[in-house]
Amino acid sequence: MNTQVIFYFILLLIFTYAINIPFGIARRKFSKFSMGWFLCIHAPIPIIAFLRISTQISFKFIPILIAVAIAGQMTGSRVKRNNLS
Repeated sequence: MNTQVIFYFILLLIFTYAINIPFGIARRKFSKFSMGWFLCIHAPIPIIAFLRISTQISFKFIPILIAVAIAGQMTGSRVKRNNLS
C-alpha cells in the first residue's frame, strides 16, 4: 500500500467517525428498531462506501470502517444523552 492510499485511509477513518456522530445524536430521538432509527444507522453507509471505492481503499479494511462508524454512533448517542442530563 502506497503513502497516498494510507493518507486517504486515515482521512476516511476520521470522516467516518465524524459523519456518524450527528447520526448518533439523531438516532437518540427515535425508538429502537423504528424506521428513523434504522435510517440514522444506515444513511452514512453509501457515502462512506463511495469514498472508499473512489480512493481505491481495499475491501479488506471494511471491518475497521464499520468499527469506527459504530464508535461514532456511540459517541453521538452519549453526547446527546449527556446534554439532556
